[in-house]
Amino acid sequence: MNKYISRILKIFVFLLLIAIIDQVAGIILRKLYFTQKAGQNNALTYAFRDCKADILIFGNSRAQHHYDSRLISDSLKMSCYNAGQDGGHSVLMQYAQIKVLTNRYSPEIIILEFDPVNIVNTAGSYDRLSVLLPYYSEYSELRTIILLRGPYERVKLLSAIYPFNSNVINIIRFNTNTHVARKQDIDGYVPIKDKIMNIGMLERKPETDREDEILSQSVADTNMVEALKNIIVLCKEKNVSLFIVSSPIFHIPNEKPGSPSPAAKTALEIFRQNNVNFLDFSSDSTFTGHLEWFSDRGHLNDEGAKIFTDRLIEKLKNYK
Repeated sequence: MNKYISRILKIFVFLLLIAIIDQVAGIILRKLYFTQKAGQNNALTYAFRDCKADILIFGNSRAQHHYDSRLISDSLKMSCYNAGQDGGHSVLMQYAQIKVLTNRYSPEIIILEFDPVNIVNTAGSYDRLSVLLPYYSEYSELRTIILLRGPYERVKLLSAIYPFNSNVINIIRFNTNTHVARKQDIDGYVPIKDKIMNIGMLERKPETDREDEILSQSVADTNMVEALKNIIVLCKEKNVSLFIVSSPIFHIPNEKPGSPSPAAKTALEIFRQNNVNFLDFSSDSTFTGHLEWFSDRGHLNDEGAKIFTDRLIEKLKNYK
């Protein structure tokens, strides 16, 4: 009996030590995470806690690299911040951001970069919500979205280390001098300098496989549909002017546009039913054949982004 009790005590002490180490390490990682001075984590924290711009831009990497905040601000005489997040995020991420920000204040305009075909569940769509984990305890608005990651997410979040698992490398990079080549950031806008030099550079890449996966999906993801609808409702409740924009994609001259997928039709019907301002530049003829304005098929470079931003500004002025 004594041996049995001793073994139980040893297991208890061992588990207690693990719990203590987890909590102490979690406190250190949290401190380091929220003292970063650069990178996407820092930008996300700034947007959640401090940003009060008149115009906010949300979306994935296409938002981050396509919308020049400075041009928008100068032209419309309103402050502007680009809260786009690189990494192939879905509308679930944008809904999370907009929930937090509109709970703190009401911007005048929200621009949401969104391609209707992306309202589907592809590999990693929910896993990418891990970037929100460090904010789970601070923002109750995020919890229902974060818990969509999986049935055991609530249990995993008992660990103080878990929210930072996917951020450890970036925490080190952005708290030391190991990340020498920092991306230029202009009020959240990150310009791309690369350009396509010839049509051969458009050969298949890994991201093309993801595009094929998106296009092959025929049913819109239920959670993403609800997120899109909730963004529209939030903006109406807060009296925010919402513009959903699909920015340019590279097309060759005389390329025939494909028919919208069933999932895309679902998103477009939501726009129609809610009388949403949808500005579709995805096949804008201004950009057709202009390799020099793109860094790859789906991303404008800095030169292309400036041209697109100017065209967007003209559209926005018509609504003012």
